[in-house]
Amino acid sequence: MAFCIVLRLGLFLARILPVRWSLAAGAGLGRLAGRLSPRRAVVAGNLAAVAAAGGRIGVSAGDVFAAYGRYWAEFLVLAARPDQLDRWPLRVEGREHLERATWRGPVCVLSAHLGNWDLLSAWLARRLPGFTVTAERLEPPRLFDLFRWMRERGGTRILPAEGPGLTLFRCLREGTAVGLMADRAFGRGVVNGRGQRQAELAGGWRRFPSAGPDLARRAGASLLPVFLLREAGGYAIKIHPPLPAGADPVNAFAAALEREILARPEQWVVLYPLHDAAVTSIPRAQGAAAS
Repeated sequence: MAFCIVLRLGLFLARILPVRWSLAAGAGLGRLAGRLSPRRAVVAGNLAAVAAAGGRIGVSAGDVFAAYGRYWAEFLVLAARPDQLDRWPLRVEGREHLERATWRGPVCVLSAHLGNWDLLSAWLARRLPGFTVTAERLEPPRLFDLFRWMRERGGTRILPAEGPGLTLFRCLREGTAVGLMADRAFGRGVVNGRGQRQAELAGGWRRFPSAGPDLARRAGASLLPVFLLREAGGYAIKIHPPLPAGADPVNAFAAALEREILARPEQWVVLYPLHDAAVTSIPRAQGAAAS
């Protein structure tokens, strides 16, 4: 209930404040919260692992929390002013991969908690009619309903992540594009290792959701890793080539995600350990990763 009040207050401020003030306040509050967060040590450990794997050095845990605060400010601004997306400088790399994939058939976009995934969904919804994404069901239901309303303001259709498989399969078979957050396994469907596989990421093993990508592949969809990242002066959407048909989609997505994390570790706003503890009940992804 309290979080709903905070979100509604944030929406009100995002409507009346200059956008640059909202974004600066979000980054500043995020950095301040990071100083007090019990997750700060976890984030610092993740950054050390990324640096050891060849990632950019000199990034602090405070930078990650500032990026997370900036994400929330952008999310609130987009919900309060959906037309703001047209005003933000945004360039696209790999647009041809999306165009070719949509020409061939259904598309499943795989993204991650990197940069701003909600801005990405809004951008994709303008180019892929009916674009549908899954979202973790939150409690209380009023909070989930508020998040759904905020995200659908940008044109994206939202489905609860619990049990949407048949609906997503039908969407893909009917030609509607879908989006999955493919860097985090959550929900009842992943209890006891079901619906997930381990893949290598930045020098260790990490659990990734596998049910969604496997289902999309069975539906005949092209699996397209896409990320929206901040850069000097604006944003960049990076569209990777479709994952190879002969590769395990979890392995291949992990390889694409790793390249982006190593280049911009402060924008991967994951506040829990990068690598899993030793787990024997979860299968490991097989097949060659995308080159």
